Amino acid sequence: MAQLEGNAIVKEEEQFIDYKRIASSEEFKQLLSQKKRFIVSYTIFYMAYSLLLPLLAFYTDILNHPVIGDITWAWIYGVSMTAMSLWVCRMYIKKAAQFDEAAKEILEKEGL
Repeated sequence: MAQLEGNAIVKEEEQFIDYKRIASSEEFKQLLSQKKRFIVSYTIFYMAYSLLLPLLAFYTDILNHPVIGDITWAWIYGVSMTAMSLWVCRMYIKKAAQFDEAAKEILEKEGL
């Protein structure tokens, strides 16, 4: 069973986990910076791509032009949003696994 003592958790084996020391390490700060850069950039991309459809639909007639028969650019853009969402999810899952591995390495480096 683990107990909380100050800023550290004490396990039954009396192993101290000093989270403040881990959080202040350069590797952990770099990991947080990489994670923040990834999340912010993909969020901006996703929001811009998603908000572009209503902007183009309401304020221009670009999406009204037919591509093949009765299929217009609006349909292609709308369907492409599904593909884009799946791609963003896939990239997030891959990056999250990398971030988890980096966090595990940091903890192992600290002897945990």
